[in-house]
Amino acid sequence: MKIEIGDKEYNVTCARTEEERIKGLQGVTELKDDEGMLFFFDEPQTVGFWMKDTDIPLDIIFIDEDLEVISIYQGNPNDDTIAEEDNVLLVLEVNQGSGISEGDELDIEDDDKVP
Repeated sequence: MKIEIGDKEYNVTCARTEEERIKGLQGVTELKDDEGMLFFFDEPQTVGFWMKDTDIPLDIIFIDEDLEVISIYQGNPNDDTIAEEDNVLLVLEVNQGSGISEGDELDIEDDDKVP
């Protein structure tokens, strides 16, 4: 799926099921600058993400129901610290240092695919 956020475009893999969300980017050893993973939740909720078994540094970007970035957490490889945020509908994981900022808006090419 193609998305835009801030001034960047990404090709993202979608994680819609519980199984896909749990696996996330575990085991991935390289991510191109224009790649990432977008995690979908059925409704805004409190979510927690960690970097267990994830080998690359990531920006974990929490997005609300208005498709606006509410916070960004810098995840370090294999860190068990849980990054938690409230009122989250989507989470985007991309390479650390993405330049994405709080307040940036997410644009999904096919809005019908947003829960």
